[in-house]
Amino acid sequence: MSNEYTVTLHALEDVTNLEEEWLSLEARCNCSFFLSWTWISSWVNTFKPECHVLKVQYAGSVVSLALLTKSRFSAPFRFSATRLHIHQKGNAICDQVWTEYNGFLVESAHETQSIQASMGFLSKHFSDWDELVVGAVTKKDAALLQSTSGLERHDLWSSPSYGVDLKKIRDNQQDYLGSLSSNTRYQIRRSFRLYEQEGELSLIHATDLDTALEYLNDVAPLHLKRWGEGISQSGFANANFVAFHENLIKIAWPKKQIDFIKVQSGTRVVGFFYNFVYRGTVYFYLSGLAREGNSKLKPGLCGHALSIQYYLDLGLNYYDFMGGDERYKANLGEQHDELFQIALKQPLFKFKVETLLRKIKNY
Repeated sequence: MSNEYTVTLHALEDVTNLEEEWLSLEARCNCSFFLSWTWISSWVNTFKPECHVLKVQYAGSVVSLALLTKSRFSAPFRFSATRLHIHQKGNAICDQVWTEYNGFLVESAHETQSIQASMGFLSKHFSDWDELVVGAVTKKDAALLQSTSGLERHDLWSSPSYGVDLKKIRDNQQDYLGSLSSNTRYQIRRSFRLYEQEGELSLIHATDLDTALEYLNDVAPLHLKRWGEGISQSGFANANFVAFHENLIKIAWPKKQIDFIKVQSGTRVVGFFYNFVYRGTVYFYLSGLAREGNSKLKPGLCGHALSIQYYLDLGLNYYDFMGGDERYKANLGEQHDELFQIALKQPLFKFKVETLLRKIKNY
């Protein structure tokens, strides 16, 4: 049996076989929810992408998997290009579900070698692509993709990533509010008191699949009001986004990987919080919040504070706000990473021209 890294690429036809290989590898990987079969199968089932399976084997064992798609990119003042994507389609309507902590599903012990083998294989044996676009990936993974490929990197998007280390708070024998700055703690406690003049401020968790799907429907108008009803604004203006999350909830619910929460002040709905729960980490995905006439009422801060304390008491390890530079994330958590969407460019003349023009513009 060879102890070399063997890379193969084939069109995705047998989803059942892929599921078996993915679940087996996932069990051996330290991956995020966005590389779990729950998320990937929802993506495949919803968008039915024309994609290829990139597989790396070592000593007869699968150590890395990724699904690749192609798209044609064009934009004003840019050269057109054929793009490769990992677990995305290069289509804004489909990619609005926004896969964070993306990349290769890979065993940690084989990470550098298998990614290097994958990038070398793609450069030599997979023709007709100009650049690989992948995101959102961590700072470490972006650097690894660049170093193993030897290709020029261009950052298309970047953002800090914030979260709350629940294990650290628990080890310090604190409650969550006690870990915050005095100003943030004051704002939350003042808001608690104002809400409780209406009635008890409470978290109501969806306890069955039908209720979780009902909450998905109920959060939509709040999210649309906050982010806008254009197709590129709130995801709930996009039927593909809604269909994806309906599929995701149906797949994730039996695995206890979804927590959908309604926050109420007395009987009045203050907001909804849609979270993924995977391997001790809570991933805050989206919320829909009531618009309050009183600026001292903070539905987002209160909802997060109550949720974080709940997960702290439950014994979970981390509450991840994920990407975004919104002020509340910095107030409620600490930056733990930086996320990027990157393009790794083949050494083509048109990209050299683009790079030169970009430098001139920046200068």
